[in-house]
Amino acid sequence: MLYIIILGVLIGGCLLYLASLDGVYEVRRKKLINVDIGTAFDKIRDFKTWAEWSPWLMHEPNTKLEFSDNCSEEGGYYTWDGNLIGAGKLVHVNLERPHRIEQGIGFTRPFKAICQVIFEFTEKNGQTEIAWVMRGKMPFIFRFMAAKTADMISKDYDLGLAMLAGQLDSNAEYPVFHFEGESSLEPVYSLCKAFEGNQQAMETAMKGEFPKMTSHIAHHNGLITGKPFTVYHKVDTKTMDFVCDMAIPIEEGIDAGEYQLKTLGGGRFYKIRLKGGYQFLELVWYAALAHIGMLKLQYDTTRPSLEVYENNPNEVSTNNEILTTIYVAIK
Repeated sequence: MLYIIILGVLIGGCLLYLASLDGVYEVRRKKLINVDIGTAFDKIRDFKTWAEWSPWLMHEPNTKLEFSDNCSEEGGYYTWDGNLIGAGKLVHVNLERPHRIEQGIGFTRPFKAICQVIFEFTEKNGQTEIAWVMRGKMPFIFRFMAAKTADMISKDYDLGLAMLAGQLDSNAEYPVFHFEGESSLEPVYSLCKAFEGNQQAMETAMKGEFPKMTSHIAHHNGLITGKPFTVYHKVDTKTMDFVCDMAIPIEEGIDAGEYQLKTLGGGRFYKIRLKGGYQFLELVWYAALAHIGMLKLQYDTTRPSLEVYENNPNEVSTNNEILTTIYVAIK
């Protein structure tokens, strides 16, 4: 009887907590793109172009898509039905060319929800600022997830707008990446420099330390056996603080000097390739972890994940040619 009373109190407490939340969320992300406002408006209202820049369809390119005959006009729609990204319908509710698109989105799987989506277009000195907005309300039992949902959608929107910029402006920096599947790596003997700090400090350290490490290896007649990489031991996703090793694979026998010699990086991973600037790495990591979750794979927090820098950013003509391979540790 006591257990029933305790259980009833716990359930009642949870229900009261949920009732105290409204579950409402709003996401608004913006990007300034070097394109005229009419072209930007027409690109987004044409649902048949969404597969080129959608931050969700990239997870499952073979998703079943169906379009209404008037899919670029008011009342036009497209539906999606995928094994990984679920199913739903997106409808043009109101088109005010070239400044505003209002849409209604209905999710039917993996959960049911109806949200409002808005695109706002503002001309700024010949460029166009695109604001992408979503307003929604979580179902009662999921109200506690409203803030987390808004944060996730914000990252999706940032990624989608970055890819959209690449479709609209041939000179824009934008990410292109591919989910390549499961992979195994052998441990690599490397010269390492430990780092602990925030993202900005880490970026500064990498720009200085990798050339210094390369010079150290050459000075001691060492042989580099692979691409430079970073091993992430701890990542605080809220503060974006890192504990990591910057590493260059080498043959054994070199004097470490101010650095360390370690064997790093073996095990089972999920592999993702990025073509684009390093400023997109955070978004790609987010997409990678989301993709792994969709595949029902388990992220292994007991082992470090890796970034491998496939080419020298100082030797390419644009940041869009920078190549990075990400290996996410999985169980």
